Amino acid sequence: MYDIGIVGAGPAGATLARLLADRYRILLLDSGRQKCCGGILSLVAQRVLAQLDLALPKHIFADPQPSVVTIMDWDNHLVRSYARQYINIDRSAFDRWLLSLVPKTVDVRNNAIYQKSERNGESFTTHFRENEEPKTAQVRYLVGADGAFSTVRREFFPNVPTPTRYIAVQHWFEQDAVSVDSNFGVDVWSDYTGIFDSTLTDFYMWTIPKNGQLILGGAFPLEKNRRASAAPLIEKLESLGLRLDTPVKREAGQIFRPLRQNSLCFGDSRVILLGEASGLISPATAEGFSNAFVSALHLAKAFHKGDFDPALYRRLLRNRLWRHWGNLCKIPFMFNPWVRKYAMLSGLTARCR
Repeated sequence: MYDIGIVGAGPAGATLARLLADRYRILLLDSGRQKCCGGILSLVAQRVLAQLDLALPKHIFADPQPSVVTIMDWDNHLVRSYARQYINIDRSAFDRWLLSLVPKTVDVRNNAIYQKSERNGESFTTHFRENEEPKTAQVRYLVGADGAFSTVRREFFPNVPTPTRYIAVQHWFEQDAVSVDSNFGVDVWSDYTGIFDSTLTDFYMWTIPKNGQLILGGAFPLEKNRRASAAPLIEKLESLGLRLDTPVKREAGQIFRPLRQNSLCFGDSRVILLGEASGLISPATAEGFSNAFVSALHLAKAFHKGDFDPALYRRLLRNRLWRHWGNLCKIPFMFNPWVRKYAMLSGLTARCR
């Protein structure tokens, strides 16, 4: 019998397992799936890492380290650059590092795909496949840290409104597959670029230089075909002077965009959600690292004296809810073309991804 079963070994799940390992017997299910992510740590995420007393190792940094974010507003034909203190990371190396910090006392199952759990009074029988082999485990508490389209959330809280879902699409290009005309106006090999065009998406798109490659990505409404969504973006960039050859890698994945507070769900007294599975991701920028770490930290505090206190967990998360409300207030300034035009012309800045 495990005290806690954690589904998902990303930043939220791995951090929670590390924080609780000295007090509880923990099962951590790691699917091994790579998340579609630009790999940019915001200043807020950096502060939370410092709060967790975690110093980033050199091997997870990616070159270059952009000190500028450039906003390309195609609706209003505007380009503006702002100083930002982002950290460019190798997302795969970052996840492996966080998982390496989990103590050996935690039972980590690799290549483990969660399937379902059955309530047995005050415990669960959890079913999963490890390297394609069916397995079961008994757990007292079940934690869903399995990101957008969380299986745990859909299984236990089907009546809670789901946040608006988007498809994040990224294409990776080698440096020799990218040519930039002198009149393009953006240094894609040093700046992190946010692109806004309401004809392509009501969210935003980006370019990120990373270790000699260029990432071109965007978040598109789920109902649009993800392969068709990236094509107009590439076509438009090429018309402006950024020419792209065949990508070396394509990736896609669902992300949440919680545009209503009632789409946030933190679970109940036995099944608990954290990170993006709970809906904690910025609806303005899709930044999720800080929410993953903070929710894991608060959930660890809510486990005390052998039991979980759901009221304490929700109380500790109030600061995240206020931040979420603040991000909702940013949306008109970022995504309404008319308002964004005057915000950019006035010098107002909005934090990007």
